[in-house]
Amino acid sequence: MKTLIINSYRVNSEVKIVPYIELVNKFSEYRVVSDVKLFSRAEYMDYDALVLSGSADLITRSTYSKTFYEFLRYNTIPCLGICYGHQMLAKAFGGTVLAGLKRVEGTETIRIIKNNLLFKDLSPEILVEESHLEYVDLSSLSCAGFEVLANSPTCEVEAIKHIEKIFYGVQFHPERSASIGETIVKNFFDIVRSKKPYFGNSTKSEYR
Repeated sequence: MKTLIINSYRVNSEVKIVPYIELVNKFSEYRVVSDVKLFSRAEYMDYDALVLSGSADLITRSTYSKTFYEFLRYNTIPCLGICYGHQMLAKAFGGTVLAGLKRVEGTETIRIIKNNLLFKDLSPEILVEESHLEYVDLSSLSCAGFEVLANSPTCEVEAIKHIEKIFYGVQFHPERSASIGETIVKNFFDIVRSKKPYFGNSTKSEYR
């Protein structure tokens, strides 16, 4: 399996993307690319999955990469958006992103409200790490083709899935959420594999 990790961090990006790399590398070969370098979808069509990172960019202030936005609008590769990546995924399909009154930071209890394989082997309530100012507007999701899988006391939209495509988004940070985050990412890759023909034997290494 080959995964493209899309890095949306601007400052210390090589350091901040490391937790994503360490997590993905447990389940898939990978390559990292900056979101501002996503010019041709055809270049990445042989990848089996995308993982979209967090970012300090603020979508409500239009500081996001426009090439990234266009890439996501026409993407067909299964993907898992994390925090900012989750928000951009929703926006690309017509969802609305709003700014909160204050930053949500630290450990949060999220409640799984819809059974889905993304949360296989997890309890109905799980502890995860949050770090965000913006969030996806619940009322905009159905028009964007997404359903809500989880919520929390601080956020009505903690996890989403496209109703037709293998597109998932989580507002929290699996790469900072220890074994729970690892289980979620493993489940995502299991879902992708279940929809794909046999991959054959491969070792985990970085594509250059």
